[in-house]
Amino acid sequence: MNAFDQPPMSMADFFEASRGTWLNRRAVHHHDFQDDEAADSNLIIEPFGADDAAVGKICEALNTDPSDCTGGARFWWESNLKKGVRNDDYAAVVIDIPKQGDTRQGFLLRDVGYVEKQSVISNYSFADDGVLTITTRYDTNIGIERCWFVTDQVRMRVSSVQCLDGVSMTTYCTEFRCPSAADIADLARRAQELKHAAPAPNT
Repeated sequence: MNAFDQPPMSMADFFEASRGTWLNRRAVHHHDFQDDEAADSNLIIEPFGADDAAVGKICEALNTDPSDCTGGARFWWESNLKKGVRNDDYAAVVIDIPKQGDTRQGFLLRDVGYVEKQSVISNYSFADDGVLTITTRYDTNIGIERCWFVTDQVRMRVSSVQCLDGVSMTTYCTEFRCPSAADIADLARRAQELKHAAPAPNT
């Protein structure tokens, strides 16, 4: 577990640093009449390049020039108890259009919004300390999300949904990177190598 010498300061780098599976531990506070929630799930993030088929499809839906896109990422939220069970109702595709001359700012085009289920465009920016802020304006709501890396293995996210009459929901997440099967196999291999390299105990 290491801190970044320089945190990701572009969306392309942020997606790449987020590649893989994360254990998402979240608490959701409703500021209306619903009960608060707490749950765990897996978040899978798979970045892709500008030549991905999703780029043209999403840009067409949002009347945007696909030549401005530099790539994007697919997201899945799934049970952390049932490996490999993916539901399209808990998935999203996001593509990145950075601002010309300043990759710390830009637009995210998403096939399905988090608050309202429609294609949507968000603004994003990176602060000097690497904190990413994403602002999404829906028809009747505004979603604001901030995300940052504590280390290369731990991410934090906080978000709020603001309606016309004020904030309706806040969410707090801590995300831990999950080792892949290859990572675990490599650790087991190195453990065996250390075992065989260690001197035999005196008998």
